[in-house]
Amino acid sequence: MRYILIFSLSMTVATLWAQEPLHAPTPLLNVPGLDVASPGGDALTLLAAQRAQAMGFPSVAIGLYRSLLAQTGGDRAQLTLALVTALLDEGRGDEAQEALDSFVGLKGAGWQLRAGLVSAQKGDYIKARQFIADLADDDLPVADRGWFYFLQGVLADAENDPGKARGFYEQAETTATSMMARARFVLAREQARLRSGTVDEALAAEARKNMERLQGRKAGYGFARTYATMLDTLGRKAEAVGVIQGQLLNLPAEERAERDDFQLLLGLIAGPMPGPGRIALMNLLSKGSDPMKQRAALQILARDPVDTAGLIQFRRELDRLLDATPAHPIQEDLLLVRAQLALTAKDYKQAEADARSLLDKFPGSQLKAEAYGVLTSCAWEQFRFRTAADLATKARDELTNPQSAQIRAELGVLVAEAWFRARDFPNAADAYTAVLREVPDGVAAGDLMFQRVLSDIEAGRLEVALQQLDAMTGDPRLDSVNRWQAEWNLTRALQKSGQTAKAYERVNRLLGMSPSKPDSLPPELRARMVWLQARLSLQAGQPDQTIKLVDALADALPADIPQALIREVASSGALLKAEANFKLGNKEAAVELLQKLRADFPRSDAAIYSIIVEADYFADLDQTVEAQRLYTKLADDFPNNATYAPYALYQAALQAERRGQDANLVEANKLIEGLVTRYPDSPLVFFARLKQGDLLRKLNQFAQAQQVYEALVNNYQNRGDVILAQLALAECHNAQSLNDLNHADRAITLFEQLRDRVDAPVDVRVEAGFNLGYLMVRRGQPNRAEAIWWRDVVTAFLLDEKMAANLGPKGRYWMTRSLLELGSLYEQQAKLEQARDAWSLIVTTGLPGATLAKDRLARFTATAATP
Repeated sequence: MRYILIFSLSMTVATLWAQEPLHAPTPLLNVPGLDVASPGGDALTLLAAQRAQAMGFPSVAIGLYRSLLAQTGGDRAQLTLALVTALLDEGRGDEAQEALDSFVGLKGAGWQLRAGLVSAQKGDYIKARQFIADLADDDLPVADRGWFYFLQGVLADAENDPGKARGFYEQAETTATSMMARARFVLAREQARLRSGTVDEALAAEARKNMERLQGRKAGYGFARTYATMLDTLGRKAEAVGVIQGQLLNLPAEERAERDDFQLLLGLIAGPMPGPGRIALMNLLSKGSDPMKQRAALQILARDPVDTAGLIQFRRELDRLLDATPAHPIQEDLLLVRAQLALTAKDYKQAEADARSLLDKFPGSQLKAEAYGVLTSCAWEQFRFRTAADLATKARDELTNPQSAQIRAELGVLVAEAWFRARDFPNAADAYTAVLREVPDGVAAGDLMFQRVLSDIEAGRLEVALQQLDAMTGDPRLDSVNRWQAEWNLTRALQKSGQTAKAYERVNRLLGMSPSKPDSLPPELRARMVWLQARLSLQAGQPDQTIKLVDALADALPADIPQALIREVASSGALLKAEANFKLGNKEAAVELLQKLRADFPRSDAAIYSIIVEADYFADLDQTVEAQRLYTKLADDFPNNATYAPYALYQAALQAERRGQDANLVEANKLIEGLVTRYPDSPLVFFARLKQGDLLRKLNQFAQAQQVYEALVNNYQNRGDVILAQLALAECHNAQSLNDLNHADRAITLFEQLRDRVDAPVDVRVEAGFNLGYLMVRRGQPNRAEAIWWRDVVTAFLLDEKMAANLGPKGRYWMTRSLLELGSLYEQQAKLEQARDAWSLIVTTGLPGATLAKDRLARFTATAATP
């Protein structure tokens, strides 16, 4: 029943905006997380994790992968393998092993490769060889092959075969699609060398002798690094750091490549935290001669700032490098890292500036896809979905190599959902059609097929939606859950467009198919359609037929469906029967049925919702006390039901408000406060606070109402319907403006903003325009009032046919008020013909208030005829 509640609530208050679930819940579906699934949002998170990992932010990637794994759905096997890789990048071998052990699925080539990498990182090279003994590069996805070559290089290093190791490392680097990706392999190679080989005191002593014997000579530098590495392996880190610092002090200026190697090694051994390691890495990044090693240093430094102070310091260091002249040799990498840091800190302005700077300065950069990815994330997180769709498309266009096929497909899902969230449903439908030709791993094609149909439904293209759904029924990818969601949403859309009979006929036709036909309904879908048939009969005004269909439900249900679904259909059917009796005026029978429902199916969704049905019945009869009692009873009896309890409290408050006395308004306000206090995470909180402000205004407590509206405006800035709070706030200031010019000025500013907002509903803009003109009259500025009412209200929203078509009941009311006041203003100014024209427009355009307008016209005519 929750679907009915959400639907009715949206009709009562407003449509939920922003990153809410893509669609309202569907009845008879008990699938955890189904109504909050967001394939596009998940794709954005996955892409952000992949980008963070590629850029040297494995800790960020780890958090993102784990957040995805904490949800239901997705390709959990691939996500687990990605998490293992990120943990290896971070040097967290034990956690990588734990993640690998938690892997569920076929342990194929990808699992074997990571098992080998984990073993190698832990120094078990024999086991690592065993894991990849039977692997060939063709067994692995293109994206994994670099790590396969890399692991073979590590194993060759462990066997003291530097020539063979070098060949494998070079192969690994050739698979990289950008210099930043190559630097990741360079860094991993150096880290692996720190862990490779067996070391004891005797070998370390021998290495020291060789270092001292060749002091100051080219070959001696290699022995010095070997000795320092051995000391670190033996746990003598301070000595290792001292050896490298000594070499750096005595290194000739012309040995720039050797200096780079020593500084990178010092950074790896001492670490990027403040101290000698960080100094060495910053020197390498600032003054190094090898851009590849500078990128490796950048990646190490990027991993360190885990607290606010560290992030600020690292940002300052990046600022200094990017402001330097001449331009830094890896400037594009620095820009991208700073953009990623800013994005992580939700500093969208800086992130966008750096990403766009990279695109402008380096039009041929290999990092363009990553830059567009940062911009896409910024747009999505700021609810600029149309922009996000455009940017994600550009990111996808930059990915042309075979390794990026999966990422391209993920971006396709993101593009489609971005268009959907931008409410550009025709473009969303086209994008979903495209992505269905290239479905990414881990995304259910059935989900995308449902969204494809839903896009046409939301676009008002119901015939296209019908054709699409019928065409999809033969596609095995469309599972029964998504088929049911599509049928339900299509049915609701047909009802809303006045085609209930057509929806009813479709359900009857589908149920009339022989179960033996290839395109017949699957058993679980048939069970749900049987219930829908009964529900549609009620909504088609056939309550007698509803009762008959409900009575026949038990025999109509397929035998091979889960017991949980049988109970849900039976309880929901019993509720329908009670509603039908209410429609027929059989109150006693309806109440008896509701009581039986609650006894037979206690704590079921239908039983809880039945209290709302009963309360609604009394509310429709204007028996507000009994309705309020029932709503309150639901909230008291089922306080843990976070869907129905807050809704019941909201409705109870409305019943108290309807009685109209100050005591009732105070009671309503207490109910609203109870809702907000007990259910702070409910989506109703916004609307409850909005109602609270209205109640306070009715109680003449304008200062308190103002505080409520201001809190809504400040705390819900990214909601489209925050415009309602802004309008209420403007009206609140207006009500306090008679004796306070500050309130008047604030009201004028807010009304002007609302009048001019192109994204605001037309009704809101007209109401704002009327109030703005009225304030000008009160201020003794009739000419400004005339201009506002005629130019900004009447001409803009009534004489413009396209805008006039969007006028709703409230907008038409405020348009009439504007024309009446405008006519009176013209009459006071002796502009009699213009006054006549203003009042005549009310009649000729069919606005409400035609009788009053005709009376004024008649009075005006009579006055004009008097000699």
